[in-house]
Amino acid sequence: MSSKRVWRASEALAISYLESQGFNIFDVHRKLIVDGVEVSDLDIVAEKDGVVYAVEVKAGNISVDDLRQAYVNAKLAGLKPMIIGRGVADDRVEVVARELGVHLNILPDIIVASVNELREAVYEAVYSAINDILSHLTVCVKLTEEDNRLLSIIASGENIADIAGKAGISEKEVVSIIARLVDKGILPKGSPLKTLILLARIIAITCRYYK
Repeated sequence: MSSKRVWRASEALAISYLESQGFNIFDVHRKLIVDGVEVSDLDIVAEKDGVVYAVEVKAGNISVDDLRQAYVNAKLAGLKPMIIGRGVADDRVEVVARELGVHLNILPDIIVASVNELREAVYEAVYSAINDILSHLTVCVKLTEEDNRLLSIIASGENIADIAGKAGISEKEVVSIIARLVDKGILPKGSPLKTLILLARIIAITCRYYK
């Protein structure tokens, strides 16, 4: 597997890991602009409990230099620094991470041995998502006009930042809308953001014809 594919696989695992830990993925590959100049990019922008993180993803072990890069990028972006990798290069990493205030996350030892295993994992995830979507179409009978309006907002974009931009609201307001729909049982708890957006689209379209 090429180094680029390895990195992409690590990024996908990092996103899955963050979502499993309750993070909302705001954006990926966000350009970092300073004084009108593109200086770098942020691998992942994620939020949890009102705190927004700039997440650096490493395909292998995390080094002290990786920590410095994650720290500088986050500070330039005005976000909290976080780094995710498969391990640490040496004992200095944890010490430096603690001193710099970089949230250090080591991915579980997940090894995809073959393309077939990866394909099976994808099929299983898609199957589970479709079942989850179908089970939530029963909400059509109880949707209010306000529910439909909120669903339309969530359905309008591809990620938190995109939704916020199209709706003309803040990213935190988008998270609040999602939480409200989850609390009402319209969207499921604990599902990845992409699943919630897809479900919002399907519910909005299906329930429109249902009524």
